[in-house]
Amino acid sequence: MIRVLFFSHSSKYTLGLPQGFRELNCPVFVLRDLSRNSIKEAVDHFRPDLMITTGWAYRGHKREHVDELVKRTAKYKVKHIYWATEDPRWMVECSFKCIEIYKPDAVMTIHTDSVNKYRELGLPAGQLDFGCNPQFNKHEPPCSKYDYDVALVGNGGKAWKSHRKDSVQILLKPLVERGFNLAIWGKRWDRFNEKLMGFKLPKHMLKGELPYEETNKVYNSAKIIIGLQNDQTMLTSRTFEVLGSGGFLLTVPTQSVNNLFTNNFHLTCSSSPEHTVRLVDYFLKHEAERQAIAQNGQREVYLKHTYKERANQILKFMQLYERN
Repeated sequence: MIRVLFFSHSSKYTLGLPQGFRELNCPVFVLRDLSRNSIKEAVDHFRPDLMITTGWAYRGHKREHVDELVKRTAKYKVKHIYWATEDPRWMVECSFKCIEIYKPDAVMTIHTDSVNKYRELGLPAGQLDFGCNPQFNKHEPPCSKYDYDVALVGNGGKAWKSHRKDSVQILLKPLVERGFNLAIWGKRWDRFNEKLMGFKLPKHMLKGELPYEETNKVYNSAKIIIGLQNDQTMLTSRTFEVLGSGGFLLTVPTQSVNNLFTNNFHLTCSSSPEHTVRLVDYFLKHEAERQAIAQNGQREVYLKHTYKERANQILKFMQLYERN
């Protein structure tokens, strides 16, 4: 039985993969904040076999504490996997920086095309998608606070250089311009680059940041959830979370979406602004079809894309690279 130390402050992560390991009967210690005492408790007392670090987890912590965590886990020969959840957009600024700081034994990345880049650095590497946690991403009663025809949960871009820009212009722009009953939650939308993106966001649509713990309520309350995608060969965490909640997901037909899901069966894809308007008009009027697709999507992610499955993938990956 492998004992797992999971280092992350964000609920987006702590409500995900740790639950998957627990369902495999692996003892889990979630380390949210670093101090000398918390590191001692997590490493010296808990004595993990595996440590998983994610994303920008080192941010907000004193470097001396991060270094102490790395030093102590190395002392006890704890296997360390870095989960590169910011690839490919922030590979250099985030993932490579974390490798430099953490010195992990191996890397798993959400971006298929990035695997070889880590192998070129001499690190064992594999691909690991986000997933859903059925204990959290599940049906719950709708909440009037989040009762909109269309909702988007996700951060606005900074430079808008990724596929995310295309997603916004296909999915969001036409609905904003036609005045749909739409709400947007997330960071940076109040600094939206109207000139670059070619449209304005009405202030009444901007709802500000949303605690992760509230996201499932949105997915169960709004009729249609817009799912932006960042790249052709990776899927955002919200893709799995919206489907896991039983929400109706409208996204774009990227390579990764098409590889894992069937359009108009598990979710619905739009390929143009005009298509988006037609789809939203149609599915707002056809609730039974909308709900049937949402139910199919939920069944699919519960069957194949839970964090229990992701935890299993990590354990198999460990066995493979240790043999090699």
